[in-house]
Amino acid sequence: MWRSLAVVAVVLVAGCTGLTGGDTRTEALTPAPVPDVDPSLVVVPEANGSVDIDVVLDRHEAALSNRSFARSVERAGPENTRDVWVDREADIVRVRRTFGPLVDDAVAADGTVYRLASDDPDTDYRAEASNDTTPYVPSLSGRARLEQVLLDDGYRRIDTVERDGRPVAVLAVNATGRGEGTDPSIAVQSELSVDSEGVIRSVDHWERRPDGTVVELQMSVETGTGQVPVPWWAEDIDLYG
Repeated sequence: MWRSLAVVAVVLVAGCTGLTGGDTRTEALTPAPVPDVDPSLVVVPEANGSVDIDVVLDRHEAALSNRSFARSVERAGPENTRDVWVDREADIVRVRRTFGPLVDDAVAADGTVYRLASDDPDTDYRAEASNDTTPYVPSLSGRARLEQVLLDDGYRRIDTVERDGRPVAVLAVNATGRGEGTDPSIAVQSELSVDSEGVIRSVDHWERRPDGTVVELQMSVETGTGQVPVPWWAEDIDLYG
């Protein structure tokens, strides 16, 4: 089921840094055909011969700072999810996360965070001051998580296509390692699509750790979503009046 939820297939990039067959995914993912478009429609920042990922993340965060959007992240190894909805006009944010069968759900509005009281059958939710923080995610845009996952360099622009009616640049990298830091990997396959406004519309990232652990992360972003979906446990809060 995890694989069936892929938002974009990994593209194997010929000519990128050291790819070895023993460290790659065994199954082939075939994306639906999409039309090519003029590459000049999407500007991609570059530095030192590859995509400047730091600038890509800066532009992504800036592009989402003043608009409503919905963001979904799925991660395997172990499997968990983060779903974020942001209504800028009403200043309401909802974050739902899962870890296996466990579900945490929260809504932030008017300086208050309402959390699903999943451990108390007699209470639907608990309320507390938000203190200008959002539960369960370090950043609404997803930048903080992507900084932990995406490689610092090596990404190349491999295509410019139309997806969901908009032009996007497809950026990808295959690598045999990402250093000897606190979270090393021996193989990485990573792809993301970026639109003309700088929004990272999709991410499909796979990596294998030295101990054999495989980590997969997929993210999708939709803008212009308007009102957040109000969960059943928060219906009597009257978020939207």
